[in-house]
Amino acid sequence: MIGNQLQKPGLELFEPAYLVTLDEIFHSPWVAGKRQRMFFLREAVSHFWPNGHPSRLIHVTGTNGKGSVIHYLEQGFPAKTGSWTGPHVFDYAERFHIGCKIVSHEEITGIYRETLLPYQDHFIKKYPGNALSFAELGILLALHLFEKYGVEWGIMEVGAGGRYTPLMVLDMAACILTNIGEDHPQTLGTEPWQRALEKAGIARPGIPFFTAAEEPTLAYVCKTAETEDAPVHILQQYEIDALDIPPSKEPGFKIRNLALACKVIRYFYPDADLSPGKMASHLPARFWLVEPNIIADMAHNVNKISKLVEQLKITYPGKKFRFLLGLSRSRDVREVFAPLLEIAEHIVMTGASYAGLPPAELAVLLGKDFASVEAIPIPAEAMEIEKKRLKPGEILVLTGSAYMIDQALNPNPYLKHLNATFGRRFTTMNSS
Repeated sequence: MIGNQLQKPGLELFEPAYLVTLDEIFHSPWVAGKRQRMFFLREAVSHFWPNGHPSRLIHVTGTNGKGSVIHYLEQGFPAKTGSWTGPHVFDYAERFHIGCKIVSHEEITGIYRETLLPYQDHFIKKYPGNALSFAELGILLALHLFEKYGVEWGIMEVGAGGRYTPLMVLDMAACILTNIGEDHPQTLGTEPWQRALEKAGIARPGIPFFTAAEEPTLAYVCKTAETEDAPVHILQQYEIDALDIPPSKEPGFKIRNLALACKVIRYFYPDADLSPGKMASHLPARFWLVEPNIIADMAHNVNKISKLVEQLKITYPGKKFRFLLGLSRSRDVREVFAPLLEIAEHIVMTGASYAGLPPAELAVLLGKDFASVEAIPIPAEAMEIEKKRLKPGEILVLTGSAYMIDQALNPNPYLKHLNATFGRRFTTMNSS
């Protein structure tokens, strides 16, 4: 139940079920499309697992920290784990883990060709003009991997939002919402309570719902989840303090993510060994030390950039920072990168692959707030130029877009090209 500490003026007017109803009526065609996709995936899951999938599944959403929490869960559960996450940085295989290890290319190819492609052929005959989507194929691939390797806990991440994700068709043993920040305003809504409706919408009747959300969004999250009849478990300060990690060693957001994962694990395994050092987050392009003086981090919204700045200050006190930035999807460059301006010595705007915004235009806009900014369109070239410019005591930070980091650092030219040209066949298909 929502305690008195969560009550706020006007909260009694916040009616999750009614607000969702209105939103779905206002956007009926969009919602119908989402429901149709859910129907398609539910049918596919029933085809492969008529008696239900053998793994216990966990649904994870939130603005920030999803990948870290999942990685902590994978390491902390005293049982075999698997995960499906996104986006990948260099290689599609990064999205699939069994026992904390990325699956092989052969595994993905084998399941796709032998199992998913025959079902896709059956599907398109049954539903002409339709096909299983990128996300749906990824979910089915993960579920087949979980089954093949006897995974007891399969942890699955929402790309954005929650309530209308295809993962809603799966039976879950737990749901996790890390936090609510500022992300995807065009699809999730501009107001914090709208994002709470979307993300906490993953809650299910009787299924434990865990969250590390904080005010002012926590009350919205709790009321939304309780409207779905989910028992809510809120991360408490004493659970964070129990980790005994000094803020001078790790930024607060990392400690919260670890504490949330520990809370979930102890719910199912009260005596689990979660001693310090057992769980660590080493994800591709998440505060990744590329070279002694080069960091890559795929922060792509203002909340994540703020947390990146926090970690840079803690990890490299007294250092000077140069930034190589890319941005994608119609984001506001001045808003997203505002937090890093206080520590930046110089900024280079570069491309961000197929979804990127023009670096020259971004440099002009960001130049209104910061004097030392330039544009170098090709990420790999920009990377080499900035490496040569680095002086002793300076750190180069690549951030703003996973697509840009891929193009700057991917060692596989074939995968790098495929990543950069994602969707090229859709354009051809639509014009033919």
